[in-house]
Amino acid sequence: MENEPDPADMTTALKRLSIPVDTVDDAFEESAGTALFLCRDSDAKKWGPRWLSQSNMQVTVASDPANGLEIVRSMSPEIIVVEASLTDASGAALFTVLQDAADIGAFIIVLCGNARETKAALDTEVFDVARKPFDWQAIARRAGNALQLKSTKSAFDEANQALQEALDLANVARQRLRSQERFEPVTGLPNKVKFVDLLRRAMRGSDRDGSTLAVFVVGFTRFRLVIEAMGQEQADRVLTEIGRKLVGCLKSASVAADPDQPGLRTAAIGVLDQFRFGLLMTVREGSDSIQSFQSHLLETLSRPIEIQGQVVHLSACLGVAMYPQDADGVDKLLQRADNAMRDAQSRGGGFKFHCAATDLAAARKLRLENMLHESLERRELSLAYQPIIDVKSGQLRSVEALLRWRQPDNSLIPPDEFVVIAEESGLMIRMGEYALELACRQLAAWRNEGLSIPYICVNVAKAQLMSSTFGSVVHRILRDQGLDASDLELEISERGVLSGDEDVVSQLRGLKSLGVRLSIDDFGTGDSAIAYLKELPVDVLKIDRSYVAGIAVEGKDVAIASAMIALGQRLQLIVVAEGVETEEQLQILREFGCDCYQGFYAAKPLDPQGFAEFVSKNAT
Repeated sequence: MENEPDPADMTTALKRLSIPVDTVDDAFEESAGTALFLCRDSDAKKWGPRWLSQSNMQVTVASDPANGLEIVRSMSPEIIVVEASLTDASGAALFTVLQDAADIGAFIIVLCGNARETKAALDTEVFDVARKPFDWQAIARRAGNALQLKSTKSAFDEANQALQEALDLANVARQRLRSQERFEPVTGLPNKVKFVDLLRRAMRGSDRDGSTLAVFVVGFTRFRLVIEAMGQEQADRVLTEIGRKLVGCLKSASVAADPDQPGLRTAAIGVLDQFRFGLLMTVREGSDSIQSFQSHLLETLSRPIEIQGQVVHLSACLGVAMYPQDADGVDKLLQRADNAMRDAQSRGGGFKFHCAATDLAAARKLRLENMLHESLERRELSLAYQPIIDVKSGQLRSVEALLRWRQPDNSLIPPDEFVVIAEESGLMIRMGEYALELACRQLAAWRNEGLSIPYICVNVAKAQLMSSTFGSVVHRILRDQGLDASDLELEISERGVLSGDEDVVSQLRGLKSLGVRLSIDDFGTGDSAIAYLKELPVDVLKIDRSYVAGIAVEGKDVAIASAMIALGQRLQLIVVAEGVETEEQLQILREFGCDCYQGFYAAKPLDPQGFAEFVSKNAT
C-alpha cells in the first residue's frame, strides 16, 4: 500500500520505546538548566543566584530588568525568577506579560513583597510564588522540581511517541498478515482472496484447453434474520453447515471424472463475504452438468439445518456467469454472477443465469440509488393527493398523500421501484420522514386557505416503525405544523404489521395512545397471519385494488371483497376500497356496506393546487 510505514522500521521504534534504566533515572534526578533573574532587590540578586547555582543551574542576572521580555526571548531560559513590582513600558506587571506570552514556555517564579502582589501572581497561575522574607533554599528546590518535571515529561512524551509508532506498525503488520491469510476462520473454506486466485488460475486453464468455466455466487434470502434471531455465534454454525453442504455437493458431482469425457473437471469453493459463497467449475462443451449440478445444489441447500435443537429453513439463491462468454476478467465475471444471484433473490430464491438484462437492471438500480440520495438532499420528491370519499354521502372523508419522483424530462419513476431502492439502501426512514413532514405542512396550508379537510393519510414503512425515535418524530412534525394527532392517519402495509413483530406492535400502540389514526394498507396482498389483525390498534382496513378491479365481472373477487368488508365490520374498522374506477364497482361496494373508496372514479392523484380545486368544487 502507498504511504505505509516499512515494517523494518518497527525494530527502531521498539528500541526507542525501550528506554534504559539510567536514562529514566537521569530524567528524575538531573535538574541542570538555565535560570534568569529579573529583579532590583539587592538581597535577591545576591542570594538567589547562589542557591540556584548549587542546584547545577546556570544563572543569569539581568542588568536591566525593565527590558525583561526582550531578554527572555533572546536567552530562552527554563526558569524565570521575576520581582512582582517590575513593570514593562506600558505599566503592566512584567510577570503577567511573561505568563501571557505564547512563545515563552519557561517556569515563572514570582517574588512578592506583600499580600496584594501575592494575590495578583496567584491569579495569573504562574508556576510558583514566594513572599518576603524569601527562603532561597526552598525556592531553589522548587526550581529544581520544575526542571525535573520538564525532563520527566519529555522522556515520557518520547516513550509515548515510540509506543504509538510501534502500535501503528504492528497494526500495519497485522493487516498485512490478515490479507495474506487464505482461509475464512468460521467455515475453514478459502476466503475471497484465495478464491479469486483460484478463479484466476482456472481462467488461465480454460484459455489453454478451450473449456468453459462456470462461476456461481450462492446467497440466501433473509439470512440477516437468522443472525438477529439466533445471534452471531449460532449463525456462524449455520454458515459452517452450509459450507459443509457445498463441499459435499462438489464431491458428489463427479469432479474427478475422466478428463476425456464431457462434464465437470475441476471445481473450487470459497467464502465471498458474511452471507455469500462462491463456486467455480470447468465444464466441457456439450455437457448438461451445470443444470444438473444447480438442481442438486438447490435441493441440498433447501434441506433444514438443525443447530442445537433449533431448526433453520433457508431459501438459496444461485447466480451463474460463464467464462469466456459472459466476461473476460475476474471482477466482471464475479460481478455478473452476483447480479444474477441478486436477480434470483429478488424473485424469492432459485437459480438464474447471467443475462444482459440483469446487468442493465443492476446498473439502473445503482444509478437510481445515487439519484435518490441527491434528490432527497435537494428535496426534489413531491406528493400527489388522492381524495378518499364516503360511499354513502359522497363527501370527502380524507386525503392520501402519495410520494412522487418526477425527473427533469417530466417522467415519473414508479413508487414500486424507488421505494424498494430506498428500503435496500437505508434511505427509507429519511424518505418517510420527508414525506410525513411535507404532507402535514400541506394540510396546514390548505386549512389556512379555508379548505375543510378532515385529516390526511401518509404511508409509513416498517423500517420507520422499527425506529425507536419514530413516535417523537411524529409528535414533533405535528407540533411544528400546528396539527392535532387526530389530523393524521398513518398507513402501514399489511406485510409490515401482520407479522407478529412485537416491536412494531408496541410502536403502533404508542402512536395510538398519541391519538394518531392507524390503517392497514393493501390488505389481502401479504402472506401474514390474519390472526394478528385482532391484536392491532388500527382504525381502518384498506382493501387492495387487485380485489376491487374484478368485482363487476369475477365471482371470486366479489366473494373475497365482500368477505374482507364483513371482516372489517366485525372488527369495527372503517373499510376503504382502493382502485375504484367505475360506477358499477362503486355500486357493488355500496351494497356490501363498504364505508369509503378512493380511485380514478373520484379523482386521480392531484397536485396541491388541483386537489384544492377539487375540494372547493365538491364543497358547493
